[in-house]
Amino acid sequence: MENLLLVVATEGEIIPEFRREGYDLYPLNPFGIQADILVTGPGAVPTTLALSRVIDSYSFIVNIGIAGSYSNDLPLGSVVLVDSDAFADYGIDDNGTFRHIDTVIQPKSLALSELVNPYAIDFKSNLRRVKGITVSTSSGSIQKISLLKSNWNAQVETMESAAVFYVCLKLSKPFACVRAISNYVEPRNQKSWQIDMAVQNLWQQLITIVTTLNEYAPKITKARKHESTKARNTKERRHEGTKARKNKGKNYEKR
Repeated sequence: MENLLLVVATEGEIIPEFRREGYDLYPLNPFGIQADILVTGPGAVPTTLALSRVIDSYSFIVNIGIAGSYSNDLPLGSVVLVDSDAFADYGIDDNGTFRHIDTVIQPKSLALSELVNPYAIDFKSNLRRVKGITVSTSSGSIQKISLLKSNWNAQVETMESAAVFYVCLKLSKPFACVRAISNYVEPRNQKSWQIDMAVQNLWQQLITIVTTLNEYAPKITKARKHESTKARNTKERRHEGTKARKNKGKNYEKR
């Protein structure tokens, strides 16, 4: 099993010297980075499909890319760690009032409105930890931005991160989310975006992060295997106990 997989939506979020045209999944080892990279395509659905197809081959997942910022406290080009995310626009329009899908249909297990990363890792950096939201349409109007701000109080917006959170949480796969701020979430004005700077800063940080994660990933995998074995043994003991009680009941009935 490979240790580390970087998951990115588009080729444009990879620095030019690390790009391989025509490849969706390839190793970064030739460039001195001990990881593979997966280019999923933009949006939650393509990301979910692409990641789900390969996730079993890796012990740690890192979602990377650019993001829009709702906060002026996050300068353009800054790199952040997203600790929680949500599918912010999944829901219904109730006569002009947005109602999130989790308030309409009770989640069976994992709420789409609150996806929290349980893996606390010291990346040996001063990256700010933030709350993110994921949307199916990138925000670019005052009305939509105001609604999302009031509903979520998030610092950053992407179109994929919640999908990575969801897949990894459902499949119990350790993960992290690292994003670089390319623009502020405001009425659409591409002239003010700083994508090139954000991508360069992102990959400068990733070199340190990947080194740290390659040290952590085997330990996390080992710990998860121990927990799984412990849980399986507990389940087996409970099963044996239930079986013994049933047999005892049958013997009693015979008497």
